[in-house]
Amino acid sequence: MRYRKGYITLSDERDVPLLLQIRNARAITYDQVCALLLADGLESSRRSVHWRLSRLEGCALIQRMTYDQFSSQPIFSITSLGLQFLESRGHTLLSLPSTAREIVRKSQILHSVELAGIRVALAQKGLLKSWKWELEIVSRNLVYDSGKTKDYDALAEISVDGKTKSFAIEFERTLKGSGRYEELRGIFSADRTADRVLYLTPNAEILYILALEMRDVGKRIGFALTTTFVAELLDASILTNSSANEVVSFRQFLMQ
Repeated sequence: MRYRKGYITLSDERDVPLLLQIRNARAITYDQVCALLLADGLESSRRSVHWRLSRLEGCALIQRMTYDQFSSQPIFSITSLGLQFLESRGHTLLSLPSTAREIVRKSQILHSVELAGIRVALAQKGLLKSWKWELEIVSRNLVYDSGKTKDYDALAEISVDGKTKSFAIEFERTLKGSGRYEELRGIFSADRTADRVLYLTPNAEILYILALEMRDVGKRIGFALTTTFVAELLDASILTNSSANEVVSFRQFLMQ
């Protein structure tokens, strides 16, 4: 069969999962894409990932973000055309339709890359069983929202000593106003999506302020520095919102 000029054949088994990774992450680095596809068994080598990314970029389904001054490697996001293609394959998100005026804001780039790094760390250690990105969570909540759900940055299930444990992830790069934290305390207390929340931040000062702001929430919440958590995972020290502000390992945080 002769294909028309400019036509590209896309694979549901290989190209669609790659596009979904990039769409759901909002923004993700080259190394992170490679790591996730290799960890999930969707690709066998970085060379094959590079080839596939080049094809998708060449036909404008994904794009490099102009954020090079903060990254030593390309950062990718999906395009409107990429969203249209996924929708044609039945992969629609209410939280990010192809008609969206803006796919990713500049303020979301570092936030998204940090979250992708957390997923990579869990996946490469063989701990990760499932992961939902914020866009997937928001899309679901738009359909099933009962007024008692939180749009978490991520929801994860991991394997701990042969058991599956679930938790929500919130990543805080900068502090919010005190009024917003008062609102969040109410949202966390009412939420039934997750009974454990892990707050990650790159800054120790932010960590301790978060612990103070969330001390009266009726839900188990832990706080840790992102670098510490990514490096140590189950053995990472977690400051909790218990009355004694005890510090436990992440393994203990999940198991208690």
